[in-house]
Amino acid sequence: MMNERLKLAKNLLKNDGVIFVSIDDNEQAYLKVLMDEIFGEENFVTNFIWQKKSGGGLNKLIYEGHEYILCYSKNNYNFCLSEKNKKMSGFIKYKDKNNNSFFINSDIIRNNFGKKDNKFEHRNKAYEDLSKEDKEKWNLKLDNKNYILVPFKKEPGKHLVAKIFNDERKTTYSIIKLPFTFVSGIWTKDGNNEVDSLNIDFQNPKPIQLIMHLLDLHSNKNARVLDFFAGSGTTGHAVLELNKEDGGNRTFTLITNNENQIGTNVCYERLYRINNGVGTKNEADFDWINKNKPYLNNLNVYDLKYFNTNPIEIDNNEIKEAFTKMLVDFNNTSQSSLFENNQRELLINLSTLKPIEKKE
Repeated sequence: MMNERLKLAKNLLKNDGVIFVSIDDNEQAYLKVLMDEIFGEENFVTNFIWQKKSGGGLNKLIYEGHEYILCYSKNNYNFCLSEKNKKMSGFIKYKDKNNNSFFINSDIIRNNFGKKDNKFEHRNKAYEDLSKEDKEKWNLKLDNKNYILVPFKKEPGKHLVAKIFNDERKTTYSIIKLPFTFVSGIWTKDGNNEVDSLNIDFQNPKPIQLIMHLLDLHSNKNARVLDFFAGSGTTGHAVLELNKEDGGNRTFTLITNNENQIGTNVCYERLYRINNGVGTKNEADFDWINKNKPYLNNLNVYDLKYFNTNPIEIDNNEIKEAFTKMLVDFNNTSQSSLFENNQRELLINLSTLKPIEKKE
């Protein structure tokens, strides 16, 4: 099932689109192989490590306080980071048409990696000095007069080597962890607090700030965001909040199978409350409204059901009435002429509703 959904996701992505897939330790390795096969190794962007707990659970004495978020692009050359993240994440590896890797911002690299005595100041900004012998491994890429940035190994996400020139000294560093791939300070408890403030019962949702961090990496402020597993609706909430912060016009589509009424009682209820300032039953007894203003966005909901039947020769009156009402609601036809000598028109109206082709 995961394989089919990922293939569908790739087909839905625009040429400059990206996909984020959250996974735990148990299936991370398998997922990476699967996504390499579907999206191509050359379109692997990075593997985010989200430190979701400040403490930690133990599994056989191994710390399990993190999850992985694999990121792939539809086409790596067309994927464009937002200007803000180019400035903040000068260590991000870019590729040109010839698949050469390089960095953009020398100042950021110099400021963050230019002090020897700060060798391991931060877990997510570590570096190490290289010996002179390592220079033989360089595949030099001259970017400008101030610095040279070179791939230390060609495998995605591995070491990158930077040689920084200034008047005081010439120092060579190997960047051993890309800072923006390690996401900390955004805890699972933040997500719990967010749904609690809306008086909604849901355990361990993703925090809004985590999804906003990922969405904000892309330069398109008018992006369409699709979440196959809507859960508590965090993705929709994050899109609304990010639009509010940067003036964007992103839209979102959330999909759920409504298992245990999660779609109606959690996801829809949450989005309804943050958009309208009251619940679906006009409740206003939740803390969120005391600190936030409603987003006042439109929220369209579609309830999909599947029937194995011929749309023209429907014998079941209940299905026929539901089908008729659906078409009338979408202004596809008039109720009086729906099944009266107008089968060709009906088929034309349904022509865009094509099933996904099954491959042998």
